[in-house]
Amino acid sequence: MTNQNFQDQSELFKKMSQQKGISGVAYIDTDPASGFLRLKLKVTPAEYQNMMTSNFVNALTQFSQMFGLQVKTHQSNGGEVGDRK
Repeated sequence: MTNQNFQDQSELFKKMSQQKGISGVAYIDTDPASGFLRLKLKVTPAEYQNMMTSNFVNALTQFSQMFGLQVKTHQSNGGEVGDRK
């Protein structure tokens, strides 16, 4: 994919999000030396929170698999991050 194609797709996603009134903040916490990456999304309106989070998980999964990485995920059951009841 060329840089122009990527920019065009980015603009398309921005427009679609604006039309639906989606906004928010992505908090990214990293420690590259240890391979640590944490992402927290705060999406408004709230009904898009689940969809956006799932989309990010799917994108990270696909990106990781492109590099030949095995992917293991954990989804909390409504508890805090890392809650493995």
